[in-house]
Amino acid sequence: MLGRIAAALIAYLLCIFHFSDSMTTVGQLFGLSGFWALFIPSTLVGLAVYRISDLDRWGLWDAASFLIIGSIALLAMTNDPEATAYELVKGVVSFSVAAILGALALRGGGR
Repeated sequence: MLGRIAAALIAYLLCIFHFSDSMTTVGQLFGLSGFWALFIPSTLVGLAVYRISDLDRWGLWDAASFLIIGSIALLAMTNDPEATAYELVKGVVSFSVAAILGALALRGGGR
């Protein structure tokens, strides 16, 4: 529990102090300004890291956490919400197809 809190706090502080320009850019793309443009994306990343760092129980919320971190990173790199949406849809669809094919292969349905 303490390790999860430490990992989330480190990620949060890194976002605020080291990646502040990128976080502010992402916050402005969300329509935020000033204080909120820095702290809301940083908080989302911190909460996502907190959720992902629970290695004993993984599930749908972890996938959503990876999606949040990935979308914030893509927005910071591209500064284009439309291109980010296209890339996220492409990634989600490709991983869904891979999961379906993997489940069929495990079940033996691919004979």
